[in-house]
Amino acid sequence: MNLASKIKTQREKVGMSQSELAQKLHVTRQTVSRWENDQTIPNLDTLNDISDELDISLDELLKNDNLKTIGSISKDVKLKKRYKLWFIISSSFIGLFIVFLLLLSWGRYNNNDLLNRVNPFIPYHYGYAVLPEKIPTKNIKGTVTYTNGKKVKQNIAFPQPITAQVTHSPFGDSEWLTFSVGEIPKRGMNYAYVEYKGSYVRRARLISRDEIPRMIRDCINDKYIPYKKSFDTKKSNPFK
Repeated sequence: MNLASKIKTQREKVGMSQSELAQKLHVTRQTVSRWENDQTIPNLDTLNDISDELDISLDELLKNDNLKTIGSISKDVKLKKRYKLWFIISSSFIGLFIVFLLLLSWGRYNNNDLLNRVNPFIPYHYGYAVLPEKIPTKNIKGTVTYTNGKKVKQNIAFPQPITAQVTHSPFGDSEWLTFSVGEIPKRGMNYAYVEYKGSYVRRARLISRDEIPRMIRDCINDKYIPYKKSFDTKKSNPFK
């Protein structure tokens, strides 16, 4: 006896109509009829439900059945495993992407240079800044080698990074950024051209005031204004 006959025989044995069985399995009566006429084969989940509703074991339903049914069920099991794997992989990618976006937003909000550098949603800006006429230095112990080959350990004054207001548009749009330019070589060279995205500065070089475009030159101050915490009245847009 094949699967189709077993379903019909067991359904009639427990006194259940096709419509009643269909209602319990949440399928149409026509679906049950196609099973019993050997036109289609239930999938593995449905076979489990049929086994419960008709009070017959799954082993008994499939016992002595032809290879067609076994092959169909085997294919169904393989497809379920494949769909489950695809679901896990796709869900993992979506989850990682969401975490990546949240991480980029956090990096922009908290001015994390490393995250801003790799953030594809932040465009590069090209701005100009006024610097102090003398860059602050910090004494660091180092070794100086003279032309005669003599090496002497002494304190060396290293220029420190400067936090300055960088303006990138004629409308005065600007951000406070920290970057290094070295020592000011001569009077009037206390201006900087800065390439940056978010808080990450890709390049900064010293220029004269005359090298600043006129429209932006009119927006910036003539003298350097030191950075203060009180300037941070509002955080920047994470994707600005």
